[in-house]
Amino acid sequence: MINNEAYLLYSALCYERGHCRRTQHILKVYALAKLLGEQERISTEEQQILQAAAILHDIAIKYCKDNYDGDAGQEKQKKEAPHLVNSFLQEANYLPSYIPRILELVVKHHDYDAPKDRTLQILMEADLSINCFENCQSSGKIRCIKDFFQTSSGKKLFDLCVEGIKEREGFS
Repeated sequence: MINNEAYLLYSALCYERGHCRRTQHILKVYALAKLLGEQERISTEEQQILQAAAILHDIAIKYCKDNYDGDAGQEKQKKEAPHLVNSFLQEANYLPSYIPRILELVVKHHDYDAPKDRTLQILMEADLSINCFENCQSSGKIRCIKDFFQTSSGKKLFDLCVEGIKEREGFS
């Protein structure tokens, strides 16, 4: 099967070996990126690329923690991501033409100030929304994060996420 997304997701989850936070994070970012891509009506090819990138967006964290004395900083992740992403995508039989684009999204998903296209923007919005929900940011930080959002679907869901955080934490 070409572009075997189910196998890719299964492989990434197995790679995490049950790490609760990272496993849950993969699933949440994947689901939200899939939804946002569909809501924003990106092409079928870009949707497949987005979903694969969402699955693999933090794949280098475990490798870095295991091989750099627990240090999984962004630069180390960017250095290690290419070989991991290539390996996962080849195992899942992704089209060779998709691999550079997926790798680009994975490597750049934290480059908030760099120029970005629509697919990278969607991946960043999905990751930021989930990070915000998981880490309960201060209201000042939430406002700063909100300014980053550009897609209408991403903005709306981020606002709902913020309302949920406020309700959960009991602040307004």
